[in-house]
Amino acid sequence: MGLRNEYSYDAFVGEDVIEEQDEDEGEEPLDPESWEIWYSDHLLNMWMSLRTYLEDNGLNNSVMQKATYNDFLQFVHDFS
Repeated sequence: MGLRNEYSYDAFVGEDVIEEQDEDEGEEPLDPESWEIWYSDHLLNMWMSLRTYLEDNGLNNSVMQKATYNDFLQFVHDFS
């Protein structure tokens, strides 16, 4: 391999391919309903894991006792 083959020529002379990214275009935040649908599997897994953890460790009388799934969704959405 020398400097005269097409691979070395492209490496030394060719232009690098770089995608231009507009920093002005940010992702719009999802509304709560779309957010819940997009992350539904993960949210349900987190909710069930949290409930199981509380039950397994005898923490049924904690603050989470009266919390509903919708309360959990609102909390996670507000702080994410």
